[in-house]
Amino acid sequence: MFMSIEIIKLAPTLLHVFKAGESIPKKEKRVIYGQATSDANGIATFYFTDNAIASGNPLLTTIDFAVSSVYSTNTTINLRPRVQMREKNIAAKYVSANVTNISGVTVLGINVLGSENPVSGVVVDFMVLGSFDQS
Repeated sequence: MFMSIEIIKLAPTLLHVFKAGESIPKKEKRVIYGQATSDANGIATFYFTDNAIASGNPLLTTIDFAVSSVYSTNTTINLRPRVQMREKNIAAKYVSANVTNISGVTVLGINVLGSENPVSGVVVDFMVLGSFDQS
């Protein structure tokens, strides 16, 4: 079985995969990559629509899988942002993630972990795999 890959220049970045030999595929897979910045509540929301905002038309019919990642060069482990997937939208328009860091307290020279706090202004990378119906 051969696969065909087509890159479509849209924002967000779109990788289009379908079986070779199908003249009119019924359902195809797309891998969408993009970034979103966390808001004041520590939530990063990535919209994968034709205009990259909530009012746009979705590029997917279903979301099969989504991952998020944060890159940090901070040497202090507690100050590094952590990211955790939060929501896959049923209408297949967006995914979101929580971005936090851990506050710590030093007691008798030992760093004791405290609470998780939301972090704003962190750029989160998202990769989404989903299907869409070919008309």
